[in-house]
Amino acid sequence: MTKLREKAQGRTKQIVGQMIGDDELVHEGKEQERDAEKEAENETASSSEPAQPASSHD
Repeated sequence: MTKLREKAQGRTKQIVGQMIGDDELVHEGKEQERDAEKEAENETASSSEPAQPASSHD
């Protein structure tokens, strides 16, 4: 699933949880959204790191 979709689902869980008074669903949504943000940050950080040349040890 894409990071954007994961984040949107997390936000939706939070909103629905607040509407029906389900604190556990709100908490789950926050965690899902946070995890999606972390994955996106990690993906961005790894793509911005310079590639290191492969060394050959003969």
